[in-house]
Amino acid sequence: MILLSGTTPSPATSSTSTSTSTATSTATTTPKVDADLVTPGLSGFVVLFLSAVAVYFLGRSMARRIQRVNHRARAEAEERAAAAPAPQGPPAQDPPGPPQG
Repeated sequence: MILLSGTTPSPATSSTSTSTSTATSTATTTPKVDADLVTPGLSGFVVLFLSAVAVYFLGRSMARRIQRVNHRARAEAEERAAAAPAPQGPPAQDPPGPPQG
């Protein structure tokens, strides 16, 4: 609709919005659905199955990474222990005297 300056729209042209609102206000009946009988179907099963497979592989990957980190930490600790100088002299003994308790 093209409006020229100085003119106002007539009520007939602005009533299109009211005619569409009356058409959509008609009541539609929805069937009653029993919630106990509704199932997710094949698509729900596929989504759940793929999620379970993803969790399995992620858990396996995480376990491998944790084992790798533990192995590296143990190897580094052994290297540090081997590189540290061994204590020289006799082992330290407790001073003579009455036992403390």
